[in-house]
Amino acid sequence: MKTIVFAALLAVAVAIPQQGARIISQRFDMDQQGNYEYGYQQDDGTAAEQVGRVQRGPEPETGSLTQQGSYTYVGDDGVTYTVAYIADQGGFQPQASHLPVAPAQLPEYDQLRQQYPQLF
Repeated sequence: MKTIVFAALLAVAVAIPQQGARIISQRFDMDQQGNYEYGYQQDDGTAAEQVGRVQRGPEPETGSLTQQGSYTYVGDDGVTYTVAYIADQGGFQPQASHLPVAPAQLPEYDQLRQQYPQLF
């Protein structure tokens, strides 16, 4: 069923007149458990790839999905940027040299964590 829905969406996307970038390559594979892999590359330098893995829960309709991948694009400044990421129970975790870095933990917070762990 999922394959049929994906094929229908792909057919609609291909039928829409495209302006701008053209797709050079694309792929999508899914197994019976819901694990998948996809990727595409466009002639403007944009590309993406992703792998999704299902972790079954103890009961039907429970569990989680872990996604790992990357995307690349050319910015308005002409520089090609790539972002690698993991998305799982810990949230969306991007990594790239052009992304801002969170500030270091303040020493006062570390001391508070040790003195009052129930607050954290």
